[in-house]
Amino acid sequence: MNGLKAMKGFKTVKIAAFVILMILFVWLTVNYYSWDLFLEGTTNLIRTPMLLLLMFLGYLSAFFLRALGWQMYLTKNINFRHYLYGLFYSLLVNHLLPVKAGDLMRIGYLSSIKSEIGKPQIVESVIVMRMFDLIVLGAAAIGFGSFIGISLAQHDFYLFITTIFAGLLILYLSRKKVPFLDRLSKNLLSILLSARSVGILLIISLSWILEAAVVYGTLISFSESADVWESIWVNSITIAGQVFHFTPGGAGTYEATMSSALIAVGITPAVALQTAIISHLFKFIFSFLTGAFTVVRAPISFRELWLSLKQKKEVNQT
Repeated sequence: MNGLKAMKGFKTVKIAAFVILMILFVWLTVNYYSWDLFLEGTTNLIRTPMLLLLMFLGYLSAFFLRALGWQMYLTKNINFRHYLYGLFYSLLVNHLLPVKAGDLMRIGYLSSIKSEIGKPQIVESVIVMRMFDLIVLGAAAIGFGSFIGISLAQHDFYLFITTIFAGLLILYLSRKKVPFLDRLSKNLLSILLSARSVGILLIISLSWILEAAVVYGTLISFSESADVWESIWVNSITIAGQVFHFTPGGAGTYEATMSSALIAVGITPAVALQTAIISHLFKFIFSFLTGAFTVVRAPISFRELWLSLKQKKEVNQT
């Protein structure tokens, strides 16, 4: 009962944060959206193919590294390409649906691959990889925020620690209701402290650093004196903010979070908003291209997709 109350409380906070971010996005759009500035940034990107290539390769490499980290955690008996396809399917679904159902798609796709790995193990791997993502993003937001002199970094530290403990508390309180979570909570400490996890965390860290190439390249398209460290911090804050994702691709919350982070590092509000919109548009296009490629190379039936969406319920009953 306590676990259910904690999860309902978290959902309420999540919805409230989403509403606040959407209000902020509307306010920024009304006051600072500029078609001319948007067109300038987009045109400059198109006219600079090397810059587009930098952004594309940085973002693509990030997914290769995440696939590698996932493979290291789960098993090398499944071909690397299937981990990559799972991530691409996840990315596509997250940019098509108003909720983050991508992780269920990852589970469903990898479960469809014939191997000795059971579904509970696959679910565990996805949950743990998500935990690793949040740990890395939180640490990057605090660490790089302190490095570039963001005054709120100390407060962010307390928020980060509180969030981690709240997540662990929810996991602990929910364990009796969900047997799978009970097993995971018992193994969590050994998982996080293992040598394998340290290596995976390093790989995941590098992947998020590489993803910052999208922000960095977009800023350059506006002739801004882009800073690598600031770009990494902005990207970390933005992606962490997608916990409050209730629209396809996090549209609105992404722009509000990134614009605020860019303004915090000294970018003018108008350029900050256009940078957020263009970088997000780039990620939408990337998700559709890689998604189309994956559908052709590794098609999954609608039945398997339906099973992937039911996976969470099935695991909870094991």
